[in-house]
Amino acid sequence: MKAKQCRMGRLVLMWVGLFLYLAAPVTAAKLDCDPVTNTSQDLPRTAAIGTPPAGTGSHSLGSGLAVVGSKATPISVRVQPYSGPNAWIPLLHNGEIEFGIMNILDAYMAQTGTGNYEKPSPGLRVVSGGVFPFTVAILVRDKSDIKQFKDLKGKRMAWDYGGHAITQIWQTAMLEITGVQPTEIIQVRVSNIPDGVRAVAEGRIDAAQTGPGIGIVEEANAKEPIRFLSLPNTDAANAILARYGALVVKSTPATGIKGDTYVVGYPLHLVTSTKVSERTVYSLVKVWWENLAELQTKHPLFKRWTKETQAITNFTVPYHPGAIKFYKEVGIWTAAHEGRLKEICQ
Repeated sequence: MKAKQCRMGRLVLMWVGLFLYLAAPVTAAKLDCDPVTNTSQDLPRTAAIGTPPAGTGSHSLGSGLAVVGSKATPISVRVQPYSGPNAWIPLLHNGEIEFGIMNILDAYMAQTGTGNYEKPSPGLRVVSGGVFPFTVAILVRDKSDIKQFKDLKGKRMAWDYGGHAITQIWQTAMLEITGVQPTEIIQVRVSNIPDGVRAVAEGRIDAAQTGPGIGIVEEANAKEPIRFLSLPNTDAANAILARYGALVVKSTPATGIKGDTYVVGYPLHLVTSTKVSERTVYSLVKVWWENLAELQTKHPLFKRWTKETQAITNFTVPYHPGAIKFYKEVGIWTAAHEGRLKEICQ
């Protein structure tokens, strides 16, 4: 009994701490914006992009960037999948991989060592504002009696998500928006997003979070037709999501989207570190920019990887100097971007 009480106490403390962190503005503290430590003018032979597992939208994005980067530069760019950014951030910090794909809130928490990250990675830098909006929502079986969020009460829901811990934060935010308490659902631990989606299709759980329009959703729908739940598109909902750099957006047509469906939308960054040279980042950003039309044939998400979304002004982690150099050359890095750097940097 005492062991159970201690475990419950730890869980309560964890959720209280998470709530207090998320209730604060994501840029309350000044960030480390030191220059790059790698000043080499030589391009590396290889570069790795950390992504979630195959079947996710981020993995598809990384694969497209790798193909184009390898073809248009002397660098052999490859994708390296992990359970989530919590798994690959230490490797980026140590210089063992060069790039990664993660969302705007994950990037801030990784840089500062807050939220789901035990240690800060002060050398983390943004390469591209990336995809906007990247969307996530709650998936259920189409034949399910779960028609809206309140129907999740008493149902089995994917929980924890292991190395992709940010998924749990987005999911908890959606529950908060809709007035569902975590204690009102049956929490079933999964290790990553694909595990949760497959568990819904196989009937082992009732609901899980994922992104509309990605490969794992198509796979699940082939086994068992699925459907996404719609969030309320209200000022109150957007006030909650604003804490995380997100907002409620209308989903584009996709498998599982039945009629007007509102979901969570946020920027999905391509990031690097100060251990990657300015020339390397500049060279790859340039070829990705110049070959955008080809990238957009690789996966539908690249339709939201537009030139307008590459240099965003609400970034929470500083841009890499190599990226800034290129964006200045093409005229999309402005005084507003410089002002944002001064706002967030020490």
